[in-house]
Amino acid sequence: MLRKLIFALLWGSLPVFAEPPAAKPLFVMTVNGVIDPVVKNYVLDGLEQARELSAQAVLIRLDTPGGLLDATRDIVQGIVNAPLPVIVYVAPSGARAASAGVFITMAADVAAMAPLTHLGAAHPVQLGGGTPGVPQKSKNDNADGKKDGNASALEEKMVSDAAAYARALASAKGRNADWVERAVRESVSQTSDEALKNKVIDLVVADEAALFAALKTREIKKNGAAWTLDLAVAPRVNFAMNLVRRWLHTLAHPNLAYILLVLGFYALVYEFSTPGIGLGAIAGVICLTLAFFALQVLPLNFAGLTLLIAGLIMMAVDVIVSSHGLLIFGGLISFALGSFMLFDRGPSGARVSLELIVAALAVSGGFFGFLLKKIFDIRKARPVSGAESLVGQTAEVREEGLVFLNGALWTAEGAEGLPRGANVTVLQVLGTRLKVQKIG
Repeated sequence: MLRKLIFALLWGSLPVFAEPPAAKPLFVMTVNGVIDPVVKNYVLDGLEQARELSAQAVLIRLDTPGGLLDATRDIVQGIVNAPLPVIVYVAPSGARAASAGVFITMAADVAAMAPLTHLGAAHPVQLGGGTPGVPQKSKNDNADGKKDGNASALEEKMVSDAAAYARALASAKGRNADWVERAVRESVSQTSDEALKNKVIDLVVADEAALFAALKTREIKKNGAAWTLDLAVAPRVNFAMNLVRRWLHTLAHPNLAYILLVLGFYALVYEFSTPGIGLGAIAGVICLTLAFFALQVLPLNFAGLTLLIAGLIMMAVDVIVSSHGLLIFGGLISFALGSFMLFDRGPSGARVSLELIVAALAVSGGFFGFLLKKIFDIRKARPVSGAESLVGQTAEVREEGLVFLNGALWTAEGAEGLPRGANVTVLQVLGTRLKVQKIG
C-alpha cells in the first residue's frame, strides 16, 4: 500500500506536456472588379466565416474601379463592425482602389497598398453610364466646370452624403479626412507613395511577406481591444467565390443585363413570326435566363421592367395584327420609358447608359419595321398552292378547247380557234375549267 502511494505521488509530480494551441488562421478574400451585390454577399459571408473560425485577421486583396454605393455601404459596415482586424491590401502592382474602393480602404483597420497602385476618384457616378469609377462631366456643367442653375438636387445630395461618409471613415481611423473628402467632391487620385506621404493609408509594401513583417511590430486597436498580429506563420484560409457567384458577378452590370433582356425578346419574336428550326427560340430562352439571372442582384425597378416588356409586346403585336405602325410607335415610347426606369437610380447609382438606350430604340424600330414589311410582302404574294395558284400562269393549247398546264390537260374557255402550240394566260379557275386568254 505504501509503495502504491509513493508511486502515485511521484507520478503526479511529473510535468505535463500539453500540445500547444493551434495558431489562429489568417482569412483571405480577393475582390476584383465592380463592387456589386454579389461582391457584397461574398465579403459579408467571408467576414462571418472568419469570425466563426476565430481568425487572427481578415485580409482583403482589392482591385476595383468602383461600383454600387448601396453594396459598398454594406461592405463598409461589415468591416467596421467585424470583431477582428480587417486588412485591405490594394494589390498587385497596377491595381486600383477607385470610387467605391476608397470607402472600403478607409474602413479597414490597416490600409496597405502595393507599389504602382493608386486610389481616389470617389465622386458618385451612375454605374452603367460609362466606365465605373471614372467621373464624367455632367450635362449641367458650364464651360468653366461650374454647375448651372439646373444641376440635379439629387446628385448634390448624393455627393454631400458620400463626402461626409468618407470623411467620417477616415477620421475614425486617424487618416487624412480632408484629402478623402476631396476624392469624393473633386475626384482627385493619388499613387500609393503619395497616399502614404499624405497619411491617407498606413503602409506601402511590395508583397504579403513584407506586409506581415510590418504588422508584426504594429499594434492594431479596434472596438476597445488591441491586437499584435503574427501572420507570417499563421495558417491561411483562402475564401474564393464559388462558380455561381462568379457568373453573377460577370453578368451583374446594368448594360449587360439590359442587352441580354432585349436580345432574348427579339430572338423569341423572330422565331414565332417566321418559320424556322428553333434556333431563335433557343437563343431567346438562353438570353432571357441569363438576363433574369443578373436582374436578381441589381436594384430592379419593376415599373420600369413592366413598361419595357409592354413596349416590346406592343411592337410584336403590331407585326401580327398590322396596325400600320401605330402599335410600334406606342411600343417605342413605352420601351424608352422602361429603359430609363429599369433600375432604381437613387444611392445605388445603377442605370442603363443613354447611348445604349438610343441604340436599342433604333434597332427595335428597324427590327420590327423589317418584320412588318416581310409579313406584308408574304401576304401580297400570289398563293403557291391550290387552284388560285394557277391564275397568271402560262398554258399551251393542245387541242381545241384543251390546254396543257402543270403536267395535266384542262378544259379551257377562250382557247377555241387557237392553233396547237399557242400560249395562253390563265385568267380564272372555274372548278375544273380554266378561263384563258391568248398571249399577244
